[in-house]
Amino acid sequence: MLHKGLFKMKKPKPIPRQIVIKIAIGIITCLVLTSIIYVGKVPYGRQPQVGDISNRTIYAPFDFSYSAGTDIEKTEELKKAVSLGVKDIYDMDINIYDNVAQNIKSLFVTAKNLKNMQEVGLDDKVERLKTADKFSLTDGTLRSLLQSEELNKAEPNILNRTNEFFGQGIISQEEKENLVERGKNVITIRNLVAQVELSIDVKNLKTLDEFKQQLADAFDESFSSDKKFRSAISEVATKSLVPNLRYNEIETSSRREKVVAAVPIQKKMEDVKRDELIIQRGERLTPIHVAKLEVLRSTSLEGQRFFLSILGIGLVVFALVIITSFYFAYYEPKIYSNDRHLLLISFILIALTATGKAISLSKAPNYLIPIASGPMIIALLLGARPAIVIAITLSFLTGLLVGGKFDLALIFLVGSIVGIYAIKGTRRRSRLLTAGVLTGIANSLCVIGLGILNNLESEIILSNSSFVLLNGIIVGIFLTGTLHLFESLFQITTNITLLELADPNNPLLKELILKAPGTYHHSLIVGNLAEAACETIGANGLLARVGAYYHDIGKVEKAEYFVENQPIMESQHDKLAPSMSSLIIISHVKEGLEKAKKAGLNRALIDFIEQHHGTGLIHYFYQRALESVEDLDKLEEQGFRYPGPKPQTKETAIVHLADSVEAASRTLKKPTPTNLEELVRRIINNKFIDGQLDECELTLKDLNVIAATFAKVLTGVYHARIEYPPEKEKTEA
Repeated sequence: MLHKGLFKMKKPKPIPRQIVIKIAIGIITCLVLTSIIYVGKVPYGRQPQVGDISNRTIYAPFDFSYSAGTDIEKTEELKKAVSLGVKDIYDMDINIYDNVAQNIKSLFVTAKNLKNMQEVGLDDKVERLKTADKFSLTDGTLRSLLQSEELNKAEPNILNRTNEFFGQGIISQEEKENLVERGKNVITIRNLVAQVELSIDVKNLKTLDEFKQQLADAFDESFSSDKKFRSAISEVATKSLVPNLRYNEIETSSRREKVVAAVPIQKKMEDVKRDELIIQRGERLTPIHVAKLEVLRSTSLEGQRFFLSILGIGLVVFALVIITSFYFAYYEPKIYSNDRHLLLISFILIALTATGKAISLSKAPNYLIPIASGPMIIALLLGARPAIVIAITLSFLTGLLVGGKFDLALIFLVGSIVGIYAIKGTRRRSRLLTAGVLTGIANSLCVIGLGILNNLESEIILSNSSFVLLNGIIVGIFLTGTLHLFESLFQITTNITLLELADPNNPLLKELILKAPGTYHHSLIVGNLAEAACETIGANGLLARVGAYYHDIGKVEKAEYFVENQPIMESQHDKLAPSMSSLIIISHVKEGLEKAKKAGLNRALIDFIEQHHGTGLIHYFYQRALESVEDLDKLEEQGFRYPGPKPQTKETAIVHLADSVEAASRTLKKPTPTNLEELVRRIINNKFIDGQLDECELTLKDLNVIAATFAKVLTGVYHARIEYPPEKEKTEA
């Protein structure tokens, strides 16, 4: 039978928190840098202007068409087409029907009244009816109206028919023929009273003759009994009809002018094929070049090309961040293992890229981007080698930022490297401004050289070199004003701050001098020993010296319990048990940490206070305790050891050794060079055997060099002096 656990899935090991933090910093840096570079970015540089000089050669990446100017002929054709597309406007005159209706009513009222007058003869009635006739009717028509029995029926019939025909619109035969001749198939008829517009086919428009025929047919059906009367009322109706559609030339022209004015200027389009040359580097832009570049810029912001543009920037940024990360992981493990240092680098990259973007989007010249400030800050806080790597990364990012101007990237790289070496070993803040000026000079020389190579005009070269010189001065001022802020934010101490902390007027050192002068003197000698040893093995001597000044500040509270501050032949420990004495001695580390943190001392110096004894054994009181107890098994050595941690860096380890060596050297009755060297090597060997140096990077070779340096410095401290003979007074002979 198979074992139950044979196919049991193993739980995946959780990813260490440190790795997660580093990955997060890298991803966030990539995303932010990509966003900053893309914001406001338009492919193919800034808005092209006629007369500008192209800074690169450009080929068409795809087929496209561009506007080669105004196509006047096509524009006029389009205007003519839209003008013809506007229908002729005919207004329907409502007043015509109203007048006609009034005349018809007046005619029939008069006719009815005359018909009822029996005493008046027919001829006289006809003459009287002519006064109400507005249609010039014949006498026969008037007689028929006066003699008909259907007069009452005729009036509404005629009114209805004429109203219907006037409502349809009546056009003159001449006007209709004119429309046909001009090729007008449709017109617009407006009824201004009803506020209605209708589009009517010209062939459906009816003239007077067509309506007259309809009237004749209609009256034949309505008044079939009396032929003369039908003829009479037909004449009344037909003579009342007049054209009521009037051509509105003003409105028609106004509408045509509006549509013609709205016609956009037509561009003359020319085709460009893929890989066709757009412009050569150094060539002056013409209107044709500008038109082609505008199409490339706008097309590159659309759809898939927009995505590809972001992807391209992201890949370049990712490659730069990855390469930089690999460098720090393999060649700067101390920096890579410190998340604060990685955040500092990320902040520098993002802040300067954002500053560069802001300047590039403004009217200010790109030569004012203060790229050198980033590598110089890194050089001051982390060292020259990582600073050079950051300078390379930032220079590439700047070239990408300003649209592929890698000659500008070269200028900034040269200036940054000069700035890095100009601040090497800087111990005064005034040196930062000098380094900024040197950076500006280096930038200026580079600008002049590239300007000559590119055959630029002398005025342009002078202007650009002035800008980069100003850039260097700005960088120097920026470093002077913000260095302390970076030190505080990222808990890193520079040589400048270390020298300021070495001032005896510093409150902590001043208190040490006043309350524990012996300890202060001891710290000075330890500092000298540590600095000399550090410089021989390539460690930070200044950091070790200043760390040594502060390593024993915890003794201030109980200074009288430490031998260097006690009167000769008198000790506070004579009255105390060894275990109590041991606690008092050990407590100076804890009290020193509290005082340092309260004073806001940098972490780099706090490490010296915490680690300068490691987990070492207090031999003197441990031996006294061994002598005073009967059961040695009950005495725990751990109670007589410092809490640690052991020294973690070369500098703290050297101070740890120097502290012990200096204290032990005072016990030698004959501090000869031989005795001093023997003492130094014995103490260092004991520390090595006790494991106090296990967690630092000191090698056996380093320890040998340190021992020789300690012996040399102590020989100088305890040098012999000749004994001067006593002065004798002269006696008189």
